[in-house]
Amino acid sequence: MSRQPVPLLARSVLCILLSGCAAGGIRTSVEGGLSPRHFHFHDVVTKKDDNEPGGWRAACLEVGIERNNTGELFYCKFGVEMPIKNTRQGEIPIDRARSIAASCANQAAKTTLSTVTPATPIGIACEEFKTLYHLTLKNIIDGARVTKRCREAIPPVRLTPPRP
Repeated sequence: MSRQPVPLLARSVLCILLSGCAAGGIRTSVEGGLSPRHFHFHDVVTKKDDNEPGGWRAACLEVGIERNNTGELFYCKFGVEMPIKNTRQGEIPIDRARSIAASCANQAAKTTLSTVTPATPIGIACEEFKTLYHLTLKNIIDGARVTKRCREAIPPVRLTPPRP
């Protein structure tokens, strides 16, 4: 399991939960970002025939989300699965898969986490993120999906919030 500094999810919730407007309302903002290097894809099913769509790759991430006014830390764990080749997009190179996975994750996190309030349980925000991430990713790559659980054989990449 590799440990890397956490980008978007942990930092976003920190920022969102602690940023208040002068008028007493809640101002939300999202900063940071998951990068393609965080998506360590592993082939789980290989192509049977180069002329036909097929094959899958999967990654697993555990992104730490910290509420820094209480120190509460929650790891949002999810799987990302991509076809190696499909009918609509053809061959999907690993670098493209990583880039699209990161871009869609950041878009979903920004949308989801911008609505988080101090009363929102972090686990609920995580589940909402996974749902929107799945919808976003599958609209870009036919057959791609975000799973609530990782494939057993895929080691998670754990991203931990930086400590001050």
